[in-house]
Amino acid sequence: MNTNRVWSKERSRSPIPKIAIALALTTLAVMVLPEVHSATASPMNNAISGAKTAPPPLDSQDHSIQSRARAANPVHIFQAESTLTRGEGLQAIIKTTTMTYKNMKTLSAQYRLERWTGTAWVTYKASSSSQTQTSVLYAGSDWDVLAGYYYRVVSTHTAYDGKVTDQVTRTSNSILF
Repeated sequence: MNTNRVWSKERSRSPIPKIAIALALTTLAVMVLPEVHSATASPMNNAISGAKTAPPPLDSQDHSIQSRARAANPVHIFQAESTLTRGEGLQAIIKTTTMTYKNMKTLSAQYRLERWTGTAWVTYKASSSSQTQTSVLYAGSDWDVLAGYYYRVVSTHTAYDGKVTDQVTRTSNSILF
């Protein structure tokens, strides 16, 4: 009878250390593995999202400001924006705003809708707008797009007072349609 007790104690003890070791190793492996963020999507993620390409790399937004004035900072433009939003269905809504401190001889905005191919941004559609003797310019378009692609807007805002030209470039966030 004594033998049975020893045998049953050994039997009851042996699974516990094995389970504890397995749990400890699993926990350690999970804690040690680094978290990886990739700019490329797995085929499974693309299938779930409906994307036909991997997402574009996470770039900081391109914001360049140039002035042909003696100072490097723009002397006229104080606000330049471009936005991309989703309309109904596969409609991309582009809006740009350009504002200056005073009326300009010419105020213009050139903007383009770009599509991500999986390796590069390519121009999908483009347009422009300009006005004279104004300090505010609103421009925009509603364009149909193809499903499964990432899109963004790049806009160049230009103010000319007859002597000095200011130019500001803005890039919107990308959206999957």
